[in-house]
Amino acid sequence: MNDAQNAPSSPRLIAAIVGLHLVGLGLLLAGAAEGTLLFGLGGLAYLLGLRHAFDIDHIAVIDNVSRKLVRERRSAAFVGFAFSAGHSSVVFLLCLLVVLTSGALAGELEGIAAFGGVFGTVVSATFLSVMAALNARLVWRLWQGYRHAECRHDARARGLLSRMVTKSTAWIDRGWKMYPLGFVFGLGFDTATEVALLGLSAGAAQHAGWPPWSVMALPVLFAAGMTSLDSVNGWLMQRAYRWGTDSPKRLRFNLAITMLSVAVAGLVAAMEWTGLALDHLAPGSWLGDQIAALPSAALGVAVVAACLLLWALARYRGARRPIS
Repeated sequence: MNDAQNAPSSPRLIAAIVGLHLVGLGLLLAGAAEGTLLFGLGGLAYLLGLRHAFDIDHIAVIDNVSRKLVRERRSAAFVGFAFSAGHSSVVFLLCLLVVLTSGALAGELEGIAAFGGVFGTVVSATFLSVMAALNARLVWRLWQGYRHAECRHDARARGLLSRMVTKSTAWIDRGWKMYPLGFVFGLGFDTATEVALLGLSAGAAQHAGWPPWSVMALPVLFAAGMTSLDSVNGWLMQRAYRWGTDSPKRLRFNLAITMLSVAVAGLVAAMEWTGLALDHLAPGSWLGDQIAALPSAALGVAVVAACLLLWALARYRGARRPIS
């Protein structure tokens, strides 16, 4: 994948992110006559979006799909943006329903979340399981190449299981195709940030004198915050994975960061499958409560930090021993 192929991606990506910010801020400014409280709620919605971008399932999906596209020599620039845009579309639509019903729908959200939670979790856990299996096979090939000091670090997997897994994710051959996947993930709607945003929207919708269009600034700003950080994460992962595959002498880094992505995807999938099973077979169990209480955003930050640390260390070692 040459640089010329990627050149148009960054301006379009930046324009899309800036556009979301401008729409959100424009709605806030248009509603300025209603008072300053809306500005405070808008700032809080934006912070909720930034926080939600670091949820561990976002990080796992974006990292693993970025690895897949880089391996296929395709651009992964829009992976983070498209995924979070699809996810935030669900939030936007639910907020729109809440606003149009003047908050009356807020009492029905528990039932909506219960239905979407099962469907969204099954899709999320299934997809992450498939991605973990796909990249785990790549880890094995990388490990073989590392042990034998070969340059086949981008070799493609073989075998029936590998072909089945590869075909199941073959439709994701462009970053923008992450949008429908993000939308389905968003149907889970079981995170505190999303519930908090809906609560803010419901409260704002019931506030006397606030027109519906001004309240919709909240989900737009939420989407702006989330797409910003998810896009940065996708961009960084694309850079890191491309750097790792540029030379056979970076095989150790390629192996390490791919192992990390596989471990994260597998762990998140296992937690989601276990949590879903316990919710239906043993509701209120200790293990289920512990899984639900895990700090998703903190875990996501830790994964991103680990990836960046591995990349920084690899570049430092490469600077000390230049590649010939």
